[in-house]
Amino acid sequence: MDIFKEMGTMVNALDAASLRQKVISNNIANVNTPGYQTKAVAFEEHLRKAMADKEDDLSPASLGLSPDEERLLELGPGGVAGVRPTIHQADGKIDINQQMVDQTKNQLYYEIMSSRVSYYIGSLKYVIENFGR
Repeated sequence: MDIFKEMGTMVNALDAASLRQKVISNNIANVNTPGYQTKAVAFEEHLRKAMADKEDDLSPASLGLSPDEERLLELGPGGVAGVRPTIHQADGKIDINQQMVDQTKNQLYYEIMSSRVSYYIGSLKYVIENFGR
């Protein structure tokens, strides 16, 4: 995976973590609301499916695509970097303890992903600043 595809996927993962934080907060706020259905965010499942589907597809070389055309396809909405999170109804009543655990886990996930994005941006900045020296 090249750096641009990985960056796109990481940015989408950050978006998913942000959305998940809002959904979990909403679940916690509605813990005592009668009839409220727990909601959850699906992102990792979509990403796994997109990666599995990509492995099953024809190779770009067999389609006669140039490397530039291949990159454009993979960065577009149909590629792995185009995977977006979705909100769905979860089964059962809200378990406040599980929601708190999920919130902490999501916070750690967000911090790790933001550190990775920061690392990649720092690496790109270093290459740009030192190119041709």
